[in-house]
Amino acid sequence: MDFNAGKKVSNFFKSRKLAIVLIFLIIIFSIIGTHIPQKSQLKPDVYNTWRNNHPSLAALFEKLGLTNLFSSFIFISLASLLFINTLFCTSNMFSTAIKRSGKKQFQNKAYISGLENSTSIRAGKEGGQVSSLISSVLRSCGYKVTQEENRMFAEKNRIGAFGTPLFHACILFIIVASVYGGVSRMEGDMRLIEGQTLSEEHGNYMFINEGPFFYEKHQGFDINLEKFYPDYKDETGTSRGPAGKLDITENGQKVKTDIVYSNHMMTYGGYTFLGNVYGLAPLLILRNPDGTVYSGSYITASDNDNSGRYVTYFEMGNTGLKGGLMVYMTSNLTSEKIMESDVKQTPILFLKVFDRGKEIYNGTLRLNDTVKISDKYLSFYDIKYWSNFYVVKDDGTLLVYVGIGLLTLSLVISFFIIPKKVWVDLVKDENNSAIEIYIGGRADKFRSLYEEEYCSIVNKIKERLSNGTD
Repeated sequence: MDFNAGKKVSNFFKSRKLAIVLIFLIIIFSIIGTHIPQKSQLKPDVYNTWRNNHPSLAALFEKLGLTNLFSSFIFISLASLLFINTLFCTSNMFSTAIKRSGKKQFQNKAYISGLENSTSIRAGKEGGQVSSLISSVLRSCGYKVTQEENRMFAEKNRIGAFGTPLFHACILFIIVASVYGGVSRMEGDMRLIEGQTLSEEHGNYMFINEGPFFYEKHQGFDINLEKFYPDYKDETGTSRGPAGKLDITENGQKVKTDIVYSNHMMTYGGYTFLGNVYGLAPLLILRNPDGTVYSGSYITASDNDNSGRYVTYFEMGNTGLKGGLMVYMTSNLTSEKIMESDVKQTPILFLKVFDRGKEIYNGTLRLNDTVKISDKYLSFYDIKYWSNFYVVKDDGTLLVYVGIGLLTLSLVISFFIIPKKVWVDLVKDENNSAIEIYIGGRADKFRSLYEEEYCSIVNKIKERLSNGTD
């Protein structure tokens, strides 16, 4: 009873129908997950914007658990069942391949005569001499030959039987690597202003998503944005668009420098740095009437409509005042003939200040201008570029690449290393005056293509028999 129950469970998990159903359901859920915003895959502000724009849909999807679909119990259960199904199938395939490759499959003339490629040859020689001759021909064709009395079994490319099981094992390996990469992955946005240095730590990311196996395993090296180029040109003069020159420092020593731009990322210590958005950051300093500094910082402004104007809203220290600014680079017209790259640009800042929602200032500032705001003075001293860098640490990526490499190897084995077998049965005639040689061959795949090789083997045997040589 227990044996039958175990067999039913095994057959259930090995079922191809189960695999097809699971793959179909996973595809359906994946399609749904690509159309419904997922909390784990979006920045909080992006997800909150979508939720505010679609409150009823967001409430429904959150109630159904569709906004955390890929971490839901249903999706994880489907993926786990598919993994178990593949594991059972792979185990069964390996078991079958090992049994087939290790078994010496001697066959009689009845079996051989029923093969698609079979021949009988009559020879008037001693059995031992005929066996030696046939064995020599088969070995010269790359076969491993085993003999038992008057029967012979020859095979080659035995490793090819493991191609399909290895393919499934690689799929399992890639699934495990992907899961490991997901739970040990870290991704986040780090914002740097030109000249600024930040340590690779949790608190220095604007947005961060850490897997449970990664949490707080930050390396702590320093990242510096040495220079930002709004329109970077490489050594060939090709325009690469916005780019940032990053320096990585450890223990006070600069260990790597590279320029990050579209389609060119920087890697260090398993971390990958990719360029993201950028903008302008004017330096605003708020002073007391006696000239002492009350507060000050670079205010990062973004160009949300690709107009060349960078906008942001900010709080003015602890004064209770709020400000909004727009800054852009401009240049004076001239009658001189100069190149576009030679045009000197200067920033212009448009500033509005609000006190509890009431506008109390609306004006324009240039570099080193100062304006009185309430009982304090606000000065515009400097402007720099800032840039967000998308930082990823995924230890599973290399393992996935290894799995893909092994997967390719398994396909090569499956399609180009085809197991081939030859059976021989030597039967003496009724008068013991001659020997009837029954020869049959078969390939596990592409059997119609095997006929040419089989005919070549038979012709060589006939030729050696007629010549009387071993």
